Amino acid sequence: MAAEVQNLMRVQDASYLNADGALRGSWPRESAMDEGRLESFLEAHCYCVLATTTSRNRAQARPVAFVLFEGGFWFATVKGGRLRNLERTPWASMVVAEGEGSSHCALVVDGPVKIGEPPAGLIAAWEARLGSKPDWAAAWFELRPMRLYSYMAASKRLRPG
Repeated sequence: MAAEVQNLMRVQDASYLNADGALRGSWPRESAMDEGRLESFLEAHCYCVLATTTSRNRAQARPVAFVLFEGGFWFATVKGGRLRNLERTPWASMVVAEGEGSSHCALVVDGPVKIGEPPAGLIAAWEARLGSKPDWAAAWFELRPMRLYSYMAASKRLRPG
């Protein structure tokens, strides 16, 4: 996972360079996770909230499992609203968050989505991470990070690892 997290760090660095003042004010760069903390945060979380766009141009957000694989976030899905949304508008946002107040941590990723066959090794990675076979999946899609912001409350940054 280390190489994948290094790529995410590059995306985060570029995202902060292009962020407007409002975003930098609410998600200050000095509060972003470093490489080690981002890696352990992602290892500790198998689920995120994924937002897609409905046919009425409204956000639709649902919890869903993910696997970070070959630089992208991969998702299995059934045939339904999420898949139709992504076929129509191939863009998504995901949020992984934990804690409250002084122990709050979060990761936000936005980017284009590609629906397709899972690459070699993805199914095994899914099974290892989530402990079940995704034999229910009607489709697979990859969210390729274009923007990425993370936040770790100061009290969490002071603690090791």
